[in-house]
Amino acid sequence: MSALWDTAEADPGAAEHAASLDYMVAQAPSVPPTTFVDWSTFWDRDRKADDWTFDEVLARGRGHALYAGHKTGKSLLMLYISAVVALRPGNVVVYLDYEMGEDDLHERLVDMGYGPADDLSRLRYALLPSLPPLDTPEGAKALDELLDAVQAQYPDDHLTVIIDTTGRAVQGDEDKADTIRSFYRWTGIGLKRRGATWARLDHAGKDATKGQRGTSAKGDDVDVVWRVERDDTGLTLRRDASRMSWVPERVAFVRLDDPLRYVRAAVAWPAGTADCATDLAALGVPLDASSTAALAALRNANRSRRKAVVLAALKYRKDGA
Repeated sequence: MSALWDTAEADPGAAEHAASLDYMVAQAPSVPPTTFVDWSTFWDRDRKADDWTFDEVLARGRGHALYAGHKTGKSLLMLYISAVVALRPGNVVVYLDYEMGEDDLHERLVDMGYGPADDLSRLRYALLPSLPPLDTPEGAKALDELLDAVQAQYPDDHLTVIIDTTGRAVQGDEDKADTIRSFYRWTGIGLKRRGATWARLDHAGKDATKGQRGTSAKGDDVDVVWRVERDDTGLTLRRDASRMSWVPERVAFVRLDDPLRYVRAAVAWPAGTADCATDLAALGVPLDASSTAALAALRNANRSRRKAVVLAALKYRKDGA
């Protein structure tokens, strides 16, 4: 850096450029060293069947996009999910709400039956947060510091982060690919490194069936994309895309009142689920077996199935029990 500053002394423009570079370096989030997969231990971890933070909606340690048309109710559903998760032992939720005020939040929580007697301390709710844009290094660094403080307070809890909504959390045009790529480069990948479960809420285009508003890059930075649709009884989440085979194609909720809540509607089981469950029972596979153990038992008996079917069969047996 000394050569650069020597040049800067003779050229004021170079001094300004050098100061700008120093500022960018200071503001950028720290990047952990690159590590490689340790194959000697890679296969030892038992991959559980129920790998969810919120059953069949938020996959544990994964990134999600939920989008819907105007006033569909995606934010209300996500607030309900966040409160449920935060009240479960071993979880802490950071909710960045760029749209509602305190009165709006109070009204919704009261409608859900919450009040002073409920311990919502692990629902770390930020109303109209003052963070810099999350598609910039400054925004990523500020969010990192915020999440570091939360995780220092709850070091043993799994972290879930909700960003509501994308367009208000970034400085670039939210329908442009470069904005979404910058968001992932600075913020999304940091959340993934933490092992956090995270979701960003977004708006649909004029035709919701054609995807999120704007760029197709909005499906590239996450592991699961849900399209939220309103129906006569509640909401349905339809899977637009997923990196994992075990994410269901459709998750339906019935909305109930007094208190306001979302209850799962009928489950759609993949073809072959019942037969696979019968095979698992015949082979003596325990009800609480992991997907790894179930897949191995079927393979050894020459009754192999797709992992998605095996995961469904494990849940099918538990529900039946």
